[in-house]
Amino acid sequence: MQKKRPLVKPMMIVTSTGYYVSVLGPYFSDNKNNDAKIIIHALSNNAETMKSWLNEDDVMIVDRGFRDSLNFLNELGIKTEMPKFLKKGEKQHDVEDSNSSRLTTKIRWIVESANGRMKQWKYLANVVPNSQIPNIGEDLRLVCAISNKYLKPLCSSNETDELLGCKLLYLSKQNNYLMERVKHQELDKQQKLNGNQSMLQIIQL
Repeated sequence: MQKKRPLVKPMMIVTSTGYYVSVLGPYFSDNKNNDAKIIIHALSNNAETMKSWLNEDDVMIVDRGFRDSLNFLNELGIKTEMPKFLKKGEKQHDVEDSNSSRLTTKIRWIVESANGRMKQWKYLANVVPNSQIPNIGEDLRLVCAISNKYLKPLCSSNETDELLGCKLLYLSKQNNYLMERVKHQELDKQQKLNGNQSMLQIIQL
């Protein structure tokens, strides 16, 4: 339930270019049908023979709602990438987890854009009457097919993208020397300093 309205939800599978591969469902929008349970059910039953779509080096980009399905996906040999969770007792991610999450988010934006493209259709952007629920799955699949055929890809790969990807991977493995110095000198634990001390530390950094 959301805003006192019963909802159904589909699960869309898209490529890194925004191409709609499949629309699963719709499913009842309740705690029995979260993202993890839906993908586990779909792969366990090989819905639409989806296992045949996957190649050895493919990577599935998911959000945190799929966290309970990661072990299942890995057992099937499917590589996954998901934004990191904060570790217990931490207030912010360390450098490695922050960079890893940024790399995932840099790719995953395409999923949100693909979802947003569907809402450009007035029919899908508004509340659908209950009488149309039996057809909503086919309607959504039809809209996705039209988008694949006639709309430009949300993202297209080129040489610049490959160079940017290499740069991001390189930078993600670099040490954060500023953070190391702050920790080493315990600058984050010091009390309020006078103006001269603060200015001196800024110059040294």
